[in-house]
Amino acid sequence: MPARIHVLFASLALLTGCAAPPTEGNVSGGGVEDAGATLWETDAGGKIHLNELNGRVRIMAMFYSSCQGVCAITRQDLEQIEASLAPGVRARVKFVLVTLDPPRDTAATLRAYRHAWGLAADRWVLLRGEEAATKQLAARLGVGSGRDGAGRFIHSSELVVLDPQGRIIHRHHGQHADLPGIAREIATAVAAQPGFAE
Repeated sequence: MPARIHVLFASLALLTGCAAPPTEGNVSGGGVEDAGATLWETDAGGKIHLNELNGRVRIMAMFYSSCQGVCAITRQDLEQIEASLAPGVRARVKFVLVTLDPPRDTAATLRAYRHAWGLAADRWVLLRGEEAATKQLAARLGVGSGRDGAGRFIHSSELVVLDPQGRIIHRHHGQHADLPGIAREIATAVAAQPGFAE
């Protein structure tokens, strides 16, 4: 996508005041497993708690399926990171997308999104939750979101790396993220797991 499109979305986010300040690098403490006790619905219609994803390194982002701008860039960035990982590392990583628009992004809508973009079921997790829990998770991940005058979502893009216990270890502003650097961070986190041998 042309650089001017990136600038446009960044400018819109800043003008509406809904984007969180970019936060990059190591973030000590905190996690996502305690972001509400509610169950989250998968695109397959199952119900899970976030801590059920523990045991694997994760990279998490928030999006909504009808977004054609920054969300598409976020997905493409995640796909690029996925493709760059060594097979042994890739097999131990989960890519988690959580919708910012649960009323519209039903399980069936998320399932169609998965199929449209060929997101592998063994590595990609697509989730929707109650709106209150979604807002709480967005705050924990550093994702600023809101609506413009036309009712459209405007939001920031954050790529958040979690350790196998669900603790945030790195947060990167998606529009300026060092994708090779994130891939190296993920590989380092996976390599630190007991019993890992690539």
